[in-house]
Amino acid sequence: MNPSLPVIVIPAFNPDQRLLNVVADLQNHRELFEAIVIVNDGSESTEIFTAIPPAENLHVLSHDDNCGKGAALKTAFRWVRTHKQSAQGVVTADADGQHLPEDIVKVLQAFKQQPQALWLGSRNFKEKGIPFRSRLGNTFARYTFQLGLRIKVPDTQTGLRGIPNTLLDDLINTPSNHYEFELDMLILAKRQGLQFCSTEITTVYEQDNASSHFKPLQDSIIIYKNFLKFSGVGIASAGIDYGLFALIYGLTGEILVAIAAARLVSGVFNFTLNRQWVFGRGSSLTRDATKYTLLAVTLVGLNYVFTKGLLWVGVTPFIGKPLAEVIVFLLSYRFQKKLVFGNSTH
Repeated sequence: MNPSLPVIVIPAFNPDQRLLNVVADLQNHRELFEAIVIVNDGSESTEIFTAIPPAENLHVLSHDDNCGKGAALKTAFRWVRTHKQSAQGVVTADADGQHLPEDIVKVLQAFKQQPQALWLGSRNFKEKGIPFRSRLGNTFARYTFQLGLRIKVPDTQTGLRGIPNTLLDDLINTPSNHYEFELDMLILAKRQGLQFCSTEITTVYEQDNASSHFKPLQDSIIIYKNFLKFSGVGIASAGIDYGLFALIYGLTGEILVAIAAARLVSGVFNFTLNRQWVFGRGSSLTRDATKYTLLAVTLVGLNYVFTKGLLWVGVTPFIGKPLAEVIVFLLSYRFQKKLVFGNSTH
C-alpha cells in the first residue's frame, strides 16, 4: 500500500446490512485508500461488526457507550495520527446508506488530486423528494455560514468529506462531540486558510431519511448553539445600547456622544459574556480586551457613519441606528470569531 493515500473513516451507530455492502464495494478499490477504520459508537448489537470480513487494511474500533458522531470521528482520527501518520488525510462516510460506494470513490479520487483542500461530497437540494427538514436545515446553515463567517459551500452538513492531514490535530482537540462537530470543522478549516472544494454526489433519502439518527430540534440547537448564544448576547447588548443611546441623545442631541457612551457600557457587557460564555476564554485577558476594544472602536465608527448617512437621507437616528446595528452585528460576529477569540478552546 502507498502510505500517501487517505484512510476511510466510517462512524457507525446501530448500522445494518448497508454497512457491509459499502465495505465490500470499497474493498474493490484498494488502490485508492490506505485503510478503512470503522468506529462502533456504542451500538446495541455487535453482530454487524463481527460479520464484516476480516482484512489486513480493515480496523474496527469501539466505544462502550454512544458518545456521538463527532466523538466517533475523533477516535478514528487519533488512530490515524498514531498508526498512519503519513496518510494524506481521511475520507469520512456515513454508515446508513446515504453515501453510495461510487460517490465515496468519487471523493477519494478528487481528494487524491488536491489533498490540501477540504473536500465535500455535496448533495443537490434542488432535486425533488428532498425531506423538508433536510432542505430547511441545510439552507439555514448555508446562509448562516455565508453571512456570518464568509464560508460558501453548497452542503454544510454532508458527512462525506475529504479532510487534509493538517486539519486532524485541530479536529481532535475541538470539544464538539455530536453533529455540531462537522460544522465546527468548516470553521477550523476556514481558520487554517484551507480551500473548500466540492463534488456533487447522489442524494439518497430512503423512507424520508428514517434511518438517520439526527433529531431536528435537539441536534439543530446543539449545532448552532454558539451562534444562537452570540445572538442572545447581541440582543441583550443591543437593548442596553439602544436604551442608553436614546436617553443620551434625547438629553444632548449629540449622535456621536450618545453612540460612544452607550457602546462603552454595552461593550463591557458584550465582551464579558462573549469571552466567558460564547467563544470561551482566549489565551490572555489583556490580549482579548485590546483586540475587542480596537474592534469596538472600529464598529462604533461604522455605526456612526451608517446612522449619520441614514440621517442625511431623512431617516431619524431612532430608526437609523437599529438598521445600522444589523450590519454591525454580522460584522461583529465574524470578526470576534476570527480575530478576537480566534485562539479560544470553543
